[in-house]
Amino acid sequence: MSSVHEIHRITEKLLNLVEKQVDPTRREDIIEQITSLLEERELFIKENEKPQNEEEKQLGKQIVIWNKIIIENLNQLKFQVQQDMVLLKKTSASTKQYANPYQDISVSDGMFYDKRK
Repeated sequence: MSSVHEIHRITEKLLNLVEKQVDPTRREDIIEQITSLLEERELFIKENEKPQNEEEKQLGKQIVIWNKIIIENLNQLKFQVQQDMVLLKKTSASTKQYANPYQDISVSDGMFYDKRK
């Protein structure tokens, strides 16, 4: 099987993986699978030569179309992860504030210094 066929097969797996609705509890597993598929595909892309026949050219065009869809879905996944990180930071900050509400109050608040002797 030529490298174009392998790239097409891997890209199709990748497309099917990123088009699924990702459950936040399984997101880490999905990201690992995506990463491994991208690494495997990268190896075939490096050794890829120009398409030899019309079938390989058509597969190449299909791969380019799928790549656009994959990139959009990966950007959405990245956005979801970023939103979760922001929410986690807010939750952590509010938990700290609740545990120690006077932590951020400066010591000099309300103090009066008398300069007279």
